[in-house]
Amino acid sequence: MPEAAVVKRNALQGGKVKGTLVLARMKYLTAQGRDASERVLRHLAQADQAVLRGMLLPSTWYPADLLVRLEMTIAAVLAKGDRRALFLDLGQFSADTNLGERGMQRPYVKAGDPHFLLRNVPRMYASQHSGGTRTYEQTGARSAVVRTIDGDAPDVEDCLTTVGWLRRAIELSGGHGVTVDETRCRARGAECCEYAVSWASQAAGPGRA
Repeated sequence: MPEAAVVKRNALQGGKVKGTLVLARMKYLTAQGRDASERVLRHLAQADQAVLRGMLLPSTWYPADLLVRLEMTIAAVLAKGDRRALFLDLGQFSADTNLGERGMQRPYVKAGDPHFLLRNVPRMYASQHSGGTRTYEQTGARSAVVRTIDGDAPDVEDCLTTVGWLRRAIELSGGHGVTVDETRCRARGAECCEYAVSWASQAAGPGRA
């Protein structure tokens, strides 16, 4: 039976994100190699470098625009003409980092049950962003709609990280043949960013992945 879930909270002035998101981007950068990592960091302002080269803590709140500047600089330096692919890769890498075997959000992954994770997406979003709301609506046995409402100013490319994250998160939960389509986008004038997700089949098994 279709179900809906939503977690709402008051937006904090200035917009902040949890260190788990910043750390995931820095781990992505490190995975590209030392030379690539240094090239990206050197393009950032000294104040940003001081934070990113220091000790980043998963539970600490950081300015949301720091994360945006880091992502945009990674894209500017490393995209090699395909920014879409890079932003999708950023999202997928973040899912692997935080939902993988050693990830802090691993408890949200249940083998053979992508809806278990999707049902918790609103709560996960609320724990990592100081503003905005993300909702989940089950539309079928292997489909759902996820929406992002309010929060920081939207960006078309940033939405691609969400597409990549959702795709990989469902795969980690046992979904196969995953499709994620952004059907509405606030950056294009819509009232929300809407992601239609579906998967052709899923692995059996009640245990954790």
